[in-house]
Amino acid sequence: MKTWGLVFLLLLILAWAPLPAADFALQIDRLSDGLRPLTRGDSRAVQETIQLIRKGSHAAALVRLTELNRNNPSNSSLRILTSYAMLQLGNLFGAFEQAEKAHAAPGGNSYKCWFLAKVALLNGKREVCERELEHVRKVGDMTAEVRALEAEMKRENP
Repeated sequence: MKTWGLVFLLLLILAWAPLPAADFALQIDRLSDGLRPLTRGDSRAVQETIQLIRKGSHAAALVRLTELNRNNPSNSSLRILTSYAMLQLGNLFGAFEQAEKAHAAPGGNSYKCWFLAKVALLNGKREVCERELEHVRKVGDMTAEVRALEAEMKRENP
């Protein structure tokens, strides 16, 4: 019985232990199209949020992004920012949910697909990663990023 108690305690500790932050830079410039339709006030809030992310204040950024997402629920750029902040805080599941919402939002671009591919790989969802990388390959504007993610996939599962 003690063994099960120890196993349960270990699992509980692992569940609460923060995961390492994502090891890739957010490409803010690729989010600009999605940020253009925002109100002036929301645009200012986004710029402040981006500064928080750059400073490493991801929890504070996430608080701001929660309100921004409430005001703009189908803005893919805000969802990507939210996903990135969640990744930096170690919330892989939440980051994946937000990346999927970004991908499903109107206005397509290859960065949405690449970002979902990256977050999917971090979540162990290789099929989603491969599917999204195929979309990015077809566009052809992120060749280096695709190659890097493919190399990462090979390292994790040769």
